[in-house]
Amino acid sequence: MQLPLQITDHVTLLGSEFFNLYLVGGETNAIIEGGVSGVAYPFLNHLSQLGVPPESISHLIILHSHFDHMMVFPLLKERYPWMKIVSSGLNLVTFTSEKILAKIFDSDRMMTLTLIEKGLISEAPMFTPLAPFPLDIALEEGSTLDLGKGVTIRFIEAPGHAPDCLCAYLEKEEVLFCTDAAGFYTPPDFFRPNYWFNLREAESSLDKMKAIDPRVLCRGHYGTVSGREEVRKHLKMGRQAIEDFKTFVLERIQEGWSMDKITDEVTERFSRGFLQFFPPEDNQRLWRLLVQRTLEHLNLISNSFLRSSPEKE
Repeated sequence: MQLPLQITDHVTLLGSEFFNLYLVGGETNAIIEGGVSGVAYPFLNHLSQLGVPPESISHLIILHSHFDHMMVFPLLKERYPWMKIVSSGLNLVTFTSEKILAKIFDSDRMMTLTLIEKGLISEAPMFTPLAPFPLDIALEEGSTLDLGKGVTIRFIEAPGHAPDCLCAYLEKEEVLFCTDAAGFYTPPDFFRPNYWFNLREAESSLDKMKAIDPRVLCRGHYGTVSGREEVRKHLKMGRQAIEDFKTFVLERIQEGWSMDKITDEVTERFSRGFLQFFPPEDNQRLWRLLVQRTLEHLNLISNSFLRSSPEKE
């Protein structure tokens, strides 16, 4: 992708292929999604190329509080304190926890170092954890943000991937910013679920997106999907990925596999795209959590199974 990339009259894609940020323009501008700190300087260069002055940006919107969706914003907030951080009201707790914020900042640093090692970026800002991290406007289901000139963003709760996960809908242009709520897509045709929080909620969130029937879908990674039929197809793929993964896990359990053995296979088969930038132990932990959430949904889990389950040879 050549960035910055104009998506609609009011939406421009910035950042990088792996970590997307979106400029939404009205009378003032908002940035939706915050990427990792490693794309902060490319993002600022994109703003300069577009001729967008920092003073025109009023809001920084975090659609969920995972490190790879918010870490450009500490630099912006430090340089331009008038910009307001906007996110789910659930993050009033998250953003005041020194322990959680330390983990967020540490994960961001590890990812950024990996991007430097792979030659994808040359430099990145250095941060010390902020405690508390600012939350200027707390959102919930149905909250709106008016940027002027008829550009209004409506927020939809979409937990499943994360409890605080929100989608943002720009009705004026039928653009839905889905962050990671639609599952994780890796070009050209790989799709896998990512319901770290709750499988049933992930299904309900996809149903909400389907009911909105947007014309453009803006993901947190790997850009956008344009055209109503293409968006429908994409959301259908996300739903099917959940069904396929449920079937996969159930079959392995019926064959007598342990949770650890299932996790090992899943990690090896499905760690693709930018997921390969994560430390191996983090990937293993996340895949294990996905298996756990699936077993919880299927009512096939107990505390003893979580600790250890025998394998049938």
